[in-house]
Amino acid sequence: MRERHVEIHELQADLNGCLEEVQQGTTLLLTDGEHRVARIVPEPKPCDAEQNGPLILPGKGKPRKFTPRARLRGEGTMADIVRENRR
Repeated sequence: MRERHVEIHELQADLNGCLEEVQQGTTLLLTDGEHRVARIVPEPKPCDAEQNGPLILPGKGKPRKFTPRARLRGEGTMADIVRENRR
C-alpha cells in the first residue's frame, strides 16, 4: 500500500486529484505543518465471496458434529494424557 504526505492546503487546492489517487490505492496522510491530522484510505475492494455469494464446498451429506477424541481423565502430565489416548 502506498502512502503520501499531503499538506491541508494542497488537499484544498487539488481535492479531485487527491481523491483520484485514493481511488487508485494510495493512502493520504494529511498534515498541518509537521503534525499529522488525518488519514484518507481507499475503500477496500470486495472479495470474490462478496461478489459471488457464499462459498459452498462439495461434500457428502450434512456436516458432522465435531467431538473431541481426547478426554482428560483424572490428573497427570500431558505425556500421561497422550499415552492414555493412544490405547
